[in-house]
Amino acid sequence: MNEKYQPLFESFSFPNGTRLKNRVVMAPMTNWSSNSDGTVSDDEVKYYKRRSKGVSMVVTACANVTAGGKGFSGEIGVHNDDMIPGLRRLATTIQEQGAKAVLQIYHGGRLCPPDLVPNGDIVSASAVPPGENGPVPRALEDGEIKGIIHAYGEGTRRAIQAGFDGVEIHGANGYLIHQFFSPHSNRRDDHWGGSLKKRMNFPLAVINEIQKTVNDHAKDPFIVGHRLSPEEPQTPGITMADTLEFVDVLSDKELDYIHVSQMNFWSRSRRGVEDTRSRIEIIQDRIGNKVPVIGVGSIYSAEDAQSAIQSDVPLLALGRELIIDPDWVGKIEQGKASDIETILDTNGQDRLVVPNPLWKAIIHTPGWFPGVD
Repeated sequence: MNEKYQPLFESFSFPNGTRLKNRVVMAPMTNWSSNSDGTVSDDEVKYYKRRSKGVSMVVTACANVTAGGKGFSGEIGVHNDDMIPGLRRLATTIQEQGAKAVLQIYHGGRLCPPDLVPNGDIVSASAVPPGENGPVPRALEDGEIKGIIHAYGEGTRRAIQAGFDGVEIHGANGYLIHQFFSPHSNRRDDHWGGSLKKRMNFPLAVINEIQKTVNDHAKDPFIVGHRLSPEEPQTPGITMADTLEFVDVLSDKELDYIHVSQMNFWSRSRRGVEDTRSRIEIIQDRIGNKVPVIGVGSIYSAEDAQSAIQSDVPLLALGRELIIDPDWVGKIEQGKASDIETILDTNGQDRLVVPNPLWKAIIHTPGWFPGVD
């Protein structure tokens, strides 16, 4: 291996003591490939097996914690105990390849298609649609909010019983936790909204419930991470200033990591700070001495990763690139970084072991992947 890539292969330990063999994580990516009832499919297991060998940790696609939180067809479910056997198979498959297995858990909120949830009942923090033509969600009542918080804990219990090494709380990308934090989607004036501090109450309550569940049920160290989106384009919307206050609070919650969701690792702030550095550098500088940060976004080549790791962000997540080249980590380790594929082979579905639903989404979404026009 070329010595300049050595920092990518240094081991890393989370605050709870869990050790990763290197600094490369598989990012969570929707694959639309679970069975219709939310159980894990054979194709899904094969897909993860193909990508788990080189990375140190795999974060799965999002798994809905309630039946009413299903945001995609072919989504993993973690909302009842019937899901545990399939989840156990998935966790074991990932771990047998040498990676830690982390289940991403979430609720889709107002982004759930009505035909995927019971009675078409779309809910959110407030009755604010996601766009001009989107369905207007129903504002959750206090008791319902507490029920969903409890469901996050139950989803965590099932992840523990299935043998996962941890959970990632999906607080990014416009889903329910994000909706409660955002001033665009949260117009409440009760305990759950009305000020920046109150908009934090739902995500913090979810974290507290999950950590209590871990304390009650996990026999071994169990990773708890939180994923967030640092800004929104809308006005009103989440600003970088909001996020910096939020990560200050999150950094005191004894999380094992904070995962900053972006399309480009080096993207800069829209508003809220006067700082020309990238968002990830600002966040790392703010809280990196208290909680590990994971950066993600458009890291394709070994050179991209080398540049990113020099930012002092300790962990890098690769998403699309691990679909393009599942052997990415191994090629660098074997001194074959120049052989890494960074353009999708549009004839390579079988070789790359990509399930049909995901492959169709990729091929029919121009510009999503390099090589797909």
